[in-house]
Amino acid sequence: MPKARKILMFNNEFPPLGGGTGTVNLELFNILKNNKDIKIDLITSSGNAKKEFLQFSENIRIIKFPVGKKNIHHASNTELLRYIVKASFGAFKYNKKEKYDFIFVWSSVPAGFPALLLKIFKNVPYIVRIGGPDIPGFENRYKFVYKIISPIIKLIWRKAEFLTVKCKTEKEMIKAINDKLIIKTIYNGVDDRKFIPKNKKLSENLKLICSARLIKRKGQYTLIEAISNLKKQGIPIFVDFVGNGDEREAYIKYAKDKDVSEQIIFSAYVPREKMPEKYQSADVFVLPSFNEGMSNALLEAMACGLPAVVTDVGGTEELVDEKNGFVFQAGNVNELVKILKHLHTNKQIIEQLGKSSRKKAEQFNWRSIADEYMKLFNNIT
Repeated sequence: MPKARKILMFNNEFPPLGGGTGTVNLELFNILKNNKDIKIDLITSSGNAKKEFLQFSENIRIIKFPVGKKNIHHASNTELLRYIVKASFGAFKYNKKEKYDFIFVWSSVPAGFPALLLKIFKNVPYIVRIGGPDIPGFENRYKFVYKIISPIIKLIWRKAEFLTVKCKTEKEMIKAINDKLIIKTIYNGVDDRKFIPKNKKLSENLKLICSARLIKRKGQYTLIEAISNLKKQGIPIFVDFVGNGDEREAYIKYAKDKDVSEQIIFSAYVPREKMPEKYQSADVFVLPSFNEGMSNALLEAMACGLPAVVTDVGGTEELVDEKNGFVFQAGNVNELVKILKHLHTNKQIIEQLGKSSRKKAEQFNWRSIADEYMKLFNNIT
């Protein structure tokens, strides 16, 4: 029997810490657990002050280093620096014992730093999975940080065996920076057995759900203003904002200023096991982002049979077309108002759009995505 390949992974977030990247990591582990062809050690952050070991399965071990975590949904720059230092020292320690065949990095920053060091000093090859904010220029709030760390990000990319991206847009952005890099595409996935449609009667007044971090890049201001404009036209539409973030208090104030507080629920953090129920209680999913990779929330909503109203960014073209939703220009309130008004007055189309969403989402189930990752791992010699 062939010897199991030893893989070291770096990810500064893993549930319950963090957001989309940690969720994808967890979903992949749920498929790969007990796979006898691979043995994985993941170095991540601890939510408390102690170093922790978790035997996720027979072939997957999770090593958690304390980084002074204060917010489970957000990592401060200080916490990221602590992760880099502790993960780097831990990497050399565990590599000395395990002799890893290769490294899989869940983001260029901060996870790419310890991988780069092992590559330079121990010649351990690594792959980088790109997170959207890894790409210089992707996240406007990091524009000053990018000026400092962009050279390091580019070095991490050059030293990698290859990069993986989640959508065509990410690939194009990276190619614009360095067209010599080898880039492979592996989409995000969804648990199509957990996130399922539920037969229900449509709400009399359309009920939307927007599941995303409450940050400016996600564009929730656009949706709040659209709801306000519709109210002035005598069309009451309700929205549930699921998620936390730096803009939460500002959004609550903005909703009040726009006189739509009674039409907007700020649900804050909702445990993942409760999310299918959240999607199933809504009529339409809306994500007004200014930039995205491939949204996990969008895939989950589609799997629950919701039509999608999204912006023309990130993985939109791979997931949404006229069969299952509507695409509008990021920041264009008038266009969003027109779409929502159309859905409100033509509710009969929502069911068919939702069925097409479900059918599309089934193509992105985690079992298929995990197969793509295994093919990727087998390409490392």
